[in-house]
Amino acid sequence: MTTSMPSITRTATAPILPSKQYTTEKQQFKLAKQRPLHFRARLTQFDLSNPDRSNDTFRGFYTLFWIAMGFYVIQAVVRCYEQEGILLSLGFFRLLSKDGVALLVSDLTMVSMTLFSVLFSNLFIWGVLPYETMGFVVQHTCQALFLFVNIYWTFWRNWPWVQSGFFTLHTIVMMMKMHSYTALNGDLSVKLKRLRQLKQSVPVLVSTNKENEKDAEIEHVEAEIKFLEEELVHGTTRFPDNVTVMNFLDYLLVPSLVYWMEYPRTEKIRVWYVFEKTTATLGSFLMLYVTTERYILPKLYDPNMSEPRVILELLFPFMLNYLFIFYIIFECILNAFAELSRFADRNFYDDWWNSVTYDEFARKWNKPVHHWLLRHVYTQSIESYKMTKTNATFVTFLLSSLFHELVLVIVTQKLRLYMFVIQMLQLPMIVLGRLPIFRNRFWLGNGFFWLCMLFGPPFLGILYCREAFWSGWASHPLPIPANV
Repeated sequence: MTTSMPSITRTATAPILPSKQYTTEKQQFKLAKQRPLHFRARLTQFDLSNPDRSNDTFRGFYTLFWIAMGFYVIQAVVRCYEQEGILLSLGFFRLLSKDGVALLVSDLTMVSMTLFSVLFSNLFIWGVLPYETMGFVVQHTCQALFLFVNIYWTFWRNWPWVQSGFFTLHTIVMMMKMHSYTALNGDLSVKLKRLRQLKQSVPVLVSTNKENEKDAEIEHVEAEIKFLEEELVHGTTRFPDNVTVMNFLDYLLVPSLVYWMEYPRTEKIRVWYVFEKTTATLGSFLMLYVTTERYILPKLYDPNMSEPRVILELLFPFMLNYLFIFYIIFECILNAFAELSRFADRNFYDDWWNSVTYDEFARKWNKPVHHWLLRHVYTQSIESYKMTKTNATFVTFLLSSLFHELVLVIVTQKLRLYMFVIQMLQLPMIVLGRLPIFRNRFWLGNGFFWLCMLFGPPFLGILYCREAFWSGWASHPLPIPANV
């Protein structure tokens, strides 16, 4: 997850058409028009099956890249054998696999806890827990409790940093899904309740008017009924028919953090495509492992290297790992889950590598998180709390930065705030990137962006790992290869 800078133009809201006789001020806010999500069938830019790729001029470089990576692994294996007498050190692997069964059981338990969202949404529909009053408060309280319980569990298990980091990130993802699911169903439950009230009021209004006479209030109510009827339907699905366990399980499988009652779907699951993405994941993870084991850890913990020298040595290994992680998550894993769920909208990222400013990068590199922050943080800050766009942007960055720092607090078991400060520094960097000198010169703006990307990860690695290592912060420090 990363900070996503919302920057779309706010669309005009359809008339709510409130009736003074039947709508309270709080209901008028809850009956606001939903923002369309514009899901449509499309493929990622690096997908070989994408027929819309407009420029295949550099496709040969993809082939060269994978051949080069193959020799890269062979070179690392040969060097490891010469230095240690084994083909590949398994120290990092032993750390990755430690307490694996407990992690799997814990993760499945954590995911199963999200099923309470279905019951919670039904309470809105049945009127037991009105969303516009106590339901909204209970929703956020339960989500905070969900996050606290699972984070406490990571400390109680005393997992190594890999396991605790993965479990925390997955917990945050599940919490985001729960929030989107209950927020949409809660909003629709208010509209359904309002629709039923209006339909009951129509005969009363008609009977109180003269025969064949339709006054403005009746027209007002009929227009609002039409508006609410449209809001309760997404595609061919009508609320509350979507509030089922099977629909929620489908949503968990779909690689989207924003819930919608109906998504565009592909016609069938391509088994060969799933195999291709699985193979690409394993191959990319092997290169990620080799880079970490052979080229990052030895230099990161070398006591004979000064910090500036370590940063210089780690520029390319860290950037290579960053690209591998991006490829594994957004091109392989999300596409595999999309294929298994027949989710047709594969727009998980845009051309973030061409970014000139950091707000452009934040919008493009992680579209699922960007859409969630846009809908549930940025937009809600404006509509619910009447914030300006500038303040809503600040709140969005603040929340994202807090979640990033939370992960590192759990991983390192120390509160350092390095990540938080660097994340928030993106705000002045965005202002700097919008200066004409960068905006009007692509090569300069893009060069500044890539310099920040090159120096940022190794700098953070030194701040957290080196300080953590020398001060002995963790009971499970990073494994140090034997040749260090």
